[in-house]
Amino acid sequence: IPTRRSLLVRVPGTVEEMTEHQQIIDALALNDEDESPVTLTSKEVVGEVSADRRQVWSSRLATEHAETLLPTDALVAVRCAGGRGPLEHAVRIRDGKDAAPLLIECKVSYEELPPAHLVEYRFADDAAKSGGGAEWRLSMVCLEYLLAFRAGKFADWEKRLLQPTCKAEFRRMMGIGPVYNVFDHHMFPSPGDEKDSFEVADDHGKKVILPRPVAALRIWLTEKQQYEEVDPTLDGAPAPAERDVYWATMCEKLQDTFPEEMEELGLTE
Repeated sequence: IPTRRSLLVRVPGTVEEMTEHQQIIDALALNDEDESPVTLTSKEVVGEVSADRRQVWSSRLATEHAETLLPTDALVAVRCAGGRGPLEHAVRIRDGKDAAPLLIECKVSYEELPPAHLVEYRFADDAAKSGGGAEWRLSMVCLEYLLAFRAGKFADWEKRLLQPTCKAEFRRMMGIGPVYNVFDHHMFPSPGDEKDSFEVADDHGKKVILPRPVAALRIWLTEKQQYEEVDPTLDGAPAPAERDVYWATMCEKLQDTFPEEMEELGLTE
């Protein structure tokens, strides 16, 4: 009986299939990030996308490419020379003849990009839920725009904590604790069954989304055919050695502003 995982991913192809794939891809028009055509001589079939990587992409593929990519389709990694440097296309091949590049939107730049160019993320409690293995997910943002976005988020978090929309938001944010890593519910969405844990209603009944920081980020390097860690730390956040002092000082400020709430939370001296 096939497992759920076996239905999601295809067994990698044989050497003969890979040779056929190269011929199909040579005839396929591919563009780089700037929409310029990729030259034939720069196309290199690396191999089929691994089952693990395809599994990481599965949440977005299932919702955005349910008909574009079938479980039985081959998904081939093709390394190309682009205007901004090397890029890796994921080409869907069906029935050994029908081929098309698989593109996914960066929700910040609105560019259609190969999945390998989007950052992957996980939350702190993912390892515990997945039996010790880190459950990675494909984000909604490419690396270039993530690095730009990361710049002002720590100040945004501080402002929210010091000027919450309601007492409920303040209590929940204090329950989450200090946030030093990047967060955004659009770029790094929580699974559907976990979203309620990071939402609260304000005094007017309006839904407020609470910050859920990522624990780790990574990006695929096509040149090395391996992942590279991406620093999730928000620009402006204190260094690890300074965080205890920072948080103690912040709690002193909050105690002056929200004495009742801090006492209820057991955070008064």
